[in-house]
Amino acid sequence: MSEPAPRKQRTRGNRDGRPYQRSSDGKWAATVYLPNGKRKPVYGNSRKEAADKKKKAEQEIAAGQPVTAGRTDTLADYLVNVWLAVTLPQRVAAGRLAPSTLDSYREKIELHIVPHLGRVKLVELTTTHLRQWLLELADKPSRKTRRSLRPGESKLPPPEKLSARTIAYAHAVLRKALADAVDDERVTRNVCLLVDAPTVEKKEFKPLTKEEAARLLAEAADDRLWVYWLVLLALGLRRGEGLGMRWSHIDFEAGTIRLEKSIQRLRGELDAETGRRRGQLVEKSLKTTASKAVVAIPATALQALKEHRRAQAGERLRAKAWTDPDLVFSTGLGTPLEPRNVNRAWSALCKRAGLRQGDEEGVRIHDLRHACGTFLFAEGADIKTIQGVLRHTRQATTADIYVHLLEEVKRGAADSMDGILSDLTKQRGRRRSAS
Repeated sequence: MSEPAPRKQRTRGNRDGRPYQRSSDGKWAATVYLPNGKRKPVYGNSRKEAADKKKKAEQEIAAGQPVTAGRTDTLADYLVNVWLAVTLPQRVAAGRLAPSTLDSYREKIELHIVPHLGRVKLVELTTTHLRQWLLELADKPSRKTRRSLRPGESKLPPPEKLSARTIAYAHAVLRKALADAVDDERVTRNVCLLVDAPTVEKKEFKPLTKEEAARLLAEAADDRLWVYWLVLLALGLRRGEGLGMRWSHIDFEAGTIRLEKSIQRLRGELDAETGRRRGQLVEKSLKTTASKAVVAIPATALQALKEHRRAQAGERLRAKAWTDPDLVFSTGLGTPLEPRNVNRAWSALCKRAGLRQGDEEGVRIHDLRHACGTFLFAEGADIKTIQGVLRHTRQATTADIYVHLLEEVKRGAADSMDGILSDLTKQRGRRRSAS
């Protein structure tokens, strides 16, 4: 009996199959074996392209990196179906992200990211894509462009472009999303870190003067919200913090208030029938430990709150219904005040008081908070004290906001030293004259 023919020696190792061409579409395919034993196909338009993708995937596996070769999810798929639908809602539920922040991220993604980059595959997103995107945003008309003529105008001004601040914010949103994609091992790097956002010029606010504040409060004497304006100034509150004040949080004997809540309007979910978002007012907890604080109420503001409580009690008796008797500031039905209506009331008040008007130079509600810090500084309070009153988490934030005041202090210190040096040099001059 003849000996069996020797077995042909293998020229390839296990799992070392060569790319093959599919008859269905002519694409070349290769197989990558994942650490968990599963197989992942990669495709190319040529044998070399498929082999290169296979090699890249095997290198990523060896380095312990996520395997990106062959991924087909677009950036829109990831942003809408993963980041907005799962990642961020989980953070909101965990108390790590405010619902209003999620709402803001969604708006920027829908308006300025998906329409421009949505079709690009997540793993194929490059710095070139991002630079082209930023150029497109720089030339994109703003939604704030006016569509009607003002008195005395014969034609509309040229459409406004998106501001550098809006573009930088959109870049920041995408950067955060891609950072999570890296953490989730969907991509190997965050390309947003390689492309600079536009520089945003910091607007130095023009502080409300004491004379302007006096005119404002005098004009607001008969205003339904005059106590609200006074409290914002006295305590340095943000708009929503003032709207979220509750009677049960005020200790009239101790003259203090516990700040915990804020009233904000969220845009809500998209209505499939109308294509619009149905907004809703929400009461949310203040997001930082520093913001949640017990603060002292100045005597004048405390007395105004007592008078407001008596007036509100009478209003409740006359009303047919009152939804929430614990709200300090509410509508005539005891419901939370709409922030946009508060903005309108503020604009009307500033106009009656003859204060600065306009988008750039106009006085904002938030300027009452700045005025609180400015007035305290003028009375000798240091930055640390102002930080406590305004409840900033970091002292650097306070110093950054009130840097113009610090410059005045430095200038004053230099002038004081100049007076001392002047006296000293005069003595030197007299001595030289005597000699």
